[in-house]
Amino acid sequence: MATTYTGRAALLIAIFFCFLDITITIFGLAWDGKDFTFDNIGHWWNDFFSPNYDFRTNPIDFLILALIRTTVLLIGGLAVWCNPTTVPGRIQTLSNVHFALMLLIVAFSPTKLLAFAEIDSTALVNRLAVGDWILMIWSLFAALFVQLIWGSIFTKVKPTDCYLHLPDDSTSRVEAERAAVAKETFELIQRLATYMFKEWPFYIIAFSCLFAYSLARVFIPYYMGEVVAAVMQPEGQAVDYSKLNKCVGVMALLSFLGAVFGGLRGGSFTYAQARVDRRIRNDLFRALVHQEIGFFDANKTGEITSRLNADCQTMSNTLSLYVNVLMRNIVMLFGSMIFMFSLSWRLSMVTFIAVPIIFLISKIYGVYYDRLADETQTSVAKANDVAEEVISSMRTVKSFACEKFEARRFYEFLNITLKIATRKSLAHVGFLWTSELLQMGILVLVLWFGGHLVLKDKVESGLLVSFLLYQFQLGENLRELGEVWNGLMQSVGSSRKVFEFMDRVPVIQNDGKVNNLQLTGKIEFQNVKFSYPLRPDVPIMKDLTFTVNPGEVVALVGPSGGGKSSCIALLEHFYEPVAGQILLDGIPIRDYEHKFIHMKIALVGQEPVLYARSVHENIGYGMENVTEEQVQTAAKMANAHNFIMDTTEQYGTDVGEKGSQMSGGQKQRIAIARALVRHPVVLLLDEATSALDSESEHLVQEAIYKNLQGKTVILIAHRLSTVEKADKIIVINKGRVEQMGVHQELLQQDGIYKTLVQRQML
Repeated sequence: MATTYTGRAALLIAIFFCFLDITITIFGLAWDGKDFTFDNIGHWWNDFFSPNYDFRTNPIDFLILALIRTTVLLIGGLAVWCNPTTVPGRIQTLSNVHFALMLLIVAFSPTKLLAFAEIDSTALVNRLAVGDWILMIWSLFAALFVQLIWGSIFTKVKPTDCYLHLPDDSTSRVEAERAAVAKETFELIQRLATYMFKEWPFYIIAFSCLFAYSLARVFIPYYMGEVVAAVMQPEGQAVDYSKLNKCVGVMALLSFLGAVFGGLRGGSFTYAQARVDRRIRNDLFRALVHQEIGFFDANKTGEITSRLNADCQTMSNTLSLYVNVLMRNIVMLFGSMIFMFSLSWRLSMVTFIAVPIIFLISKIYGVYYDRLADETQTSVAKANDVAEEVISSMRTVKSFACEKFEARRFYEFLNITLKIATRKSLAHVGFLWTSELLQMGILVLVLWFGGHLVLKDKVESGLLVSFLLYQFQLGENLRELGEVWNGLMQSVGSSRKVFEFMDRVPVIQNDGKVNNLQLTGKIEFQNVKFSYPLRPDVPIMKDLTFTVNPGEVVALVGPSGGGKSSCIALLEHFYEPVAGQILLDGIPIRDYEHKFIHMKIALVGQEPVLYARSVHENIGYGMENVTEEQVQTAAKMANAHNFIMDTTEQYGTDVGEKGSQMSGGQKQRIAIARALVRHPVVLLLDEATSALDSESEHLVQEAIYKNLQGKTVILIAHRLSTVEKADKIIVINKGRVEQMGVHQELLQQDGIYKTLVQRQML
């Protein structure tokens, strides 16, 4: 649970820090030179308003900064104390403005140090006393503390009872939402990192090569400056060829090592990325295949495949790429900083004054990129869903001449994605403009100040060249680090839905344990009530009760939408009933072990799904170590062996995507063989012959009825030729059993069955 504060506590914290801030600042001003006296404060204050004021020698500016900090804190503290309901949210909206102000205060200390350094060396030693260091260091930490109080205390103030009735809590909700998003983003980055940790041996190799590569590269600017220094000798002095040859040789060696380790680094990261991609996809796919059918009813196929393909690839690619970029630039950044400070601490201070500003810009753009990445992935998923739907039903599309309509519909979704990409491109342009202008501004400032130091003999011209090269390298490192944050936000945006799918706990848990019974096939529906998860208010079954005895052939008939196919779905444990239970041999379906129950119950649907594999693989689908003899025996039982043997590759023939290389009757017979090879106790036939011609129907029915010995069969059909052979006919209408009996018996009754027969709807 997040820590909260009362308005009074927040105000007291602000007052205490203001007192501490002013006290330390006054203490630093009083400790001037070797003397500690409060008279120094009056001296500096009077000097500030005199014509002789010198920014390089007067530290009174730190008192002004302290007054600014205390003013900001006291205003914020008083505001949250007076109105703790709405003010914290408003303070949160001003967080970037406050952060920018604190960054300016942070930048003031190095600026003042540079001003002090403009004094000649002897005067500088006498000038910089303990108090001056206290002021500069405290100003840095004070700005950080003020930012901490503003962002972590003022925004966490809880409303008091007297404000709880106020209706305007929108800002508080906004603040809470932002905090939740920030927390979620951090957790997602952590979780993405765990996938890298699982492949740690390969990343250790990659990081080792990266470190060696970066180390080789970081020395090159230094030796380039040395080359310039060796060549550009003062007038009258010869070129130092010994130094020149040595520096060029070292540069050649460093370049060779950089190339070798750079190649190894790239290959190692690419391989590690492929392993991460495999792991992410595998985890997501395993999570998907264990979801209940209701999940796939609620989520379109195109969206799911988009998460599995595009989002997983974005996650692994951006994660590995930007970690590579991040580590490389961090190593080179610190290396450059060390060399820059060793060459000239004054020029280094000028450079690093702008670092907080770059950080602020990256932070602002990173948050915006995160939102755009999330929108992009959602839009792409919708477009993929349209494409999946159209491609999977292309015969229907062509039969209605809807090619142009579907192309227009797909193009509309692409346009939505393009609009988001346009905003993303404009944001990237703004980020690059800002970064480039800032980088060039720093370069111009360093050139001017560096030239100033060279003219005053405080820096050698050769060292200035090396420093400028490091300046360019540092700017490039900072720019790429800024893009790393934006890239990570893109990966975070892609990972949200992926992890949401991974973490989803299936509503139906296939955790039954019963798996060693000799089943007889008795089926009981006891007072079953059922509604589909997507339509919980629409009852499909209302106290449905019936029994199927072992070895019986039972036909379920009735008007469409009455609940017949839902009975099959419940027996397959695709869904859970709202009330009541379904029993197999007196044991609830849910209590059986998942693999066991689906070996004992086999389903043949109206449009059987075959996979783009061989006939043998389709018949033996889901069975381990199934033999060729078992497959052929099942095919013979299903009247499929003869046409299979007539094909070119026989049982090795590829049936095509969704069985496209087979006729409807052939697909049904392969599906029946797939069911029979399991030796099921219960056989479910859901309109298995309704889409077939008379000859194919005859062959399929013959395959079914000649293999019913010892099997319980539940069939759904609309054809009289299929239903009249059943041992029992159950008429289901509006979720209830309306009639039950044999064909001739039901024809003698005035009811739904007789009406259906008369209307030839069977």
